[in-house]
Amino acid sequence: AAVQCWEAAGAVQAHPYLAAKGVQAHGLRAEAGIQAGAVGLLLVPLRDADGVLHSLQTISASGHKLFLAGGRTRGCYHSVGKPRPALPLVVAEGYATAASIHAATGLAVAVAFSASNLAPVAWALRRKYPAHALVLAADDDFATEGNPGLTSARQAALAVGGAVLAPLFPAVRDG
Repeated sequence: AAVQCWEAAGAVQAHPYLAAKGVQAHGLRAEAGIQAGAVGLLLVPLRDADGVLHSLQTISASGHKLFLAGGRTRGCYHSVGKPRPALPLVVAEGYATAASIHAATGLAVAVAFSASNLAPVAWALRRKYPAHALVLAADDDFATEGNPGLTSARQAALAVGGAVLAPLFPAVRDG
């Protein structure tokens, strides 16, 4: 189902979600069959380290995200940019974060789609690119019990010998 949907979809350059996040489309498509003037779902492919498509994440204009039912997500990711020799690879939770990091640094970034998938994706990249340094770009979920974004990023980095990069929000925490 993911392959059929992906092959029927068209390339996308602009979408309300991308505009709201201030990011570009990197290897995304939009669902097929959209009527003139309507905004369709963005499609983000989930591929394994060999490039095989296993599922899709859909993102609506308002930012609502869903995965195709029954598709594999564990260890699958979407690549933003291409790995370059001697430069680190970054793993981030969401598409907008990954696209922002890529735009700011030029580094290749893998979208893991969730905190629970950071370690499986980091392991997949460690096996595929053993010579590259890995950086886990954490979502700092400081307002959520246990801070799952930062906790999962730290655990993944420790498991694969990587580093953690996390945002600081002192005004939000202190204010």
